This record gives sequence, structure tokens and C-alpha cells, in this order.
Amino acid sequence: MLVVQVFLWLIAYSFLGWVYESALRSVRERKLVNSGLLTGPICPIYGFGALLVILALYRRTDNLLIIFFFSMILTCSVEYITSLILEKLFHAKWWDYSHMRFNFQGRVSLIGAAAFGVLSVILIKYIHPFISGRIRLLPQAVQIFSASVLFAVLFIDTYLNVRSLLRLDERLKEIHIAFNGFLEEYAKKSEGIKTALIERSEEIKTALFVRFEESEFYSERIKKLVLLNRVQMKRIALAFPKFKHINYDEAWQRLKSILLEVGKK
Repeated sequence: MLVVQVFLWLIAYSFLGWVYESALRSVRERKLVNSGLLTGPICPIYGFGALLVILALYRRTDNLLIIFFFSMILTCSVEYITSLILEKLFHAKWWDYSHMRFNFQGRVSLIGAAAFGVLSVILIKYIHPFISGRIRLLPQAVQIFSASVLFAVLFIDTYLNVRSLLRLDERLKEIHIAFNGFLEEYAKKSEGIKTALIERSEEIKTALFVRFEESEFYSERIKKLVLLNRVQMKRIALAFPKFKHINYDEAWQRLKSILLEVGKK
């Protein structure tokens, strides 16, 4: 039963993390934002961070400063390791705090750490006692049934999104190869292309991709790749505006702009 309860804690705090992240982004960007890697209203990174804080600190100390500073270390460690895993797995950087002061490799920041520290104090003192108490009051059969259904939904959501993202690398590679083929052909017809390729400003890149989309290199195969899993990819683009593909970022940025433009129509 303890395993079932811990899993329900994970889901509860992943949901609360999604609420916090989505609300923060929605207020900042003045539009509704569905944050997180998964389609459903859940951010597992918050859930795992909360579980780590609970297992390490709950009922072990009442010192708020210890909870605050130790939680900063724990949650930042989760965020840093998650960043490394996502980068290794999907060949992309999902967020970037490089523009903020006191950041480390753009993966974690002091402001974020302080926010997580405050949230962890609230979690330990108020939220977890309430949620864990309510979960314990549920009949055992209800706990097991709820955990089973939530696990199945989480598994399907994770599988569909991870499968789509794992295919993104090959997808962008094909678009990249087709675009480079277009550039080589275009270079033979334009003297100014070498300067354009060296400068590679956003305006020049956009103009080149527009020409690419009007060329024979923009085949039916490439068109299908661009619109493949459009809903999932658009959600990722909106949820992670700092998403940067390590190998084929130009192809990703153009794909992102196409998906967002199509969504407006």
C-alpha cells in the first residue's frame, strides 16, 4: 500500500507542478499555456522533486532554514539531471536560463532554486500533511484502482510523446539534408548566396526557407514530415519556447514557425 500511496503523491505533486508552471507562464505570456513534456496536466519533474524533498526532509526536521536550503539543493539537482537526460535522449536543450544572473550552464538558476526552496517549505509544512492525510482516508480498493488508471494514462501519454520526440531527430535530419541540397543548387544561381550563408541572420534564414518551400526540394515527403504529429509538435513548441535542437536547430526553428503559422489559420 505504501508504494500505491507514494505513486499517488507523485501524481498529485506532478499535477500541482503543472498548475504552478502553467499559471506562471500564462500570466507572463498573457495567454493560456499547457506546460510540460506530456500532453496531460502533469509535470513529472515537479512530482519527483517533491517526492525527493518529502523522503529526505518530512518529519526529519522542523527547521525552516534547513528545509529551505536543503530543498534548493535537491530540487536543483533534479532539474539539472533532468536537463542532462533530456539533452542526451532527444539531442536538444529544453530550457535555458543563460539570460538570468547566477545560473549554471543555463540549466539551473538561483532565482528558480529560491522559488523551489520556498515551495518546498510550503509543501513540507502544509501541502503534504493535507494531501497524504486525504489519500490515507481513501479505501484501499479506491487507492489501488485510482493508481492503476492513472498509471495506465501516464504510461500511454509518456509512450506517445517520447516516441514522437525520438523520431524528431531523423525527421529534422531529412529536412536538413533537403534544405542543404536546395542551398547547393541555389548557390550555383546566386552570387550573393555565400555572403548570405555566412551571415545567416534570421531574416536571411527565413527568406531562404521560403524559397526552399517553393523549390522542387520541398517534396511531398518533406511536406509530410513537416506536418507529422503536428498537434504534439506544436504543443512542445509552445510549452518549451527555448527548445533548441543540438544537431538541426535551423530545421527545427523553421518547422516550429510553420506549425505555429498553420495553427493560426
